[in-house]
Amino acid sequence: MPIFSSNNSFRGKDPDEQVVLLTRRHWIRIFGPLFVLSLFALAPIWLYFFIGQSFWYQTFSDLYWFLSGLYFFILWNAAFYNLMIYALNTVIVTNKRVIENEQKGFFKYNLNELKLYNIQDISIKVYGIFAAILNYGDIEIETAGAEQDKFYFNALPRPRTIKTTIMNMVSRFHNHIPPPQP
Repeated sequence: MPIFSSNNSFRGKDPDEQVVLLTRRHWIRIFGPLFVLSLFALAPIWLYFFIGQSFWYQTFSDLYWFLSGLYFFILWNAAFYNLMIYALNTVIVTNKRVIENEQKGFFKYNLNELKLYNIQDISIKVYGIFAAILNYGDIEIETAGAEQDKFYFNALPRPRTIKTTIMNMVSRFHNHIPPPQP
C-alpha cells in the first residue's frame, strides 16, 4: 500500500466506507528535526577545514573518512526515521469514523478511531504566532463513548477546515445524507 499516493485505502477500511479527508501533521513538525540533522551534517566538513592542514592528518586521514562515513550513515538513518514517523502518522476522516494512525516506532503504532455518532463537540487550539501564521493547531474531539472522553490530534494543518469537515460528516451521518463524492 503506497503511503503518499493513495487516499482510498488504509488498514481496517470497511468495504462501503469512503475517505473524505486524509491529513498528516503540519510540515513544520518535520522541518525542525531535518533542519537540525542538516546542521549536524555540516560538522565533518567544518572539522575537515580545521584538521586538514595539520601535520598528523596524513597519518589518520583514512580513519577520519571512515568515521565521517559512519557519522553520515547514522544521520541518514535518523532522517529516514523522522520521515517515516511523519509520513505514517495520519488522520483519516471517512463517512463513518475518524481514524488516527499514530506511528511510535518502526514496529509500534496506535490506531484510534471515533465513530461519527459518538462525536459531541470539536474544539481547536492554536498556540503561538507561528501556528497562527502557518495555520496549524490542535484539535480536541469530545465523545459520548464510555472508554475515553476526549481525543487529541496535535499540529494538524488547517484545523478549521478539518473541524468543518468532521462536523459536516457528523451532520450528514445523523441526517442519513450520503457523503460527497471525491
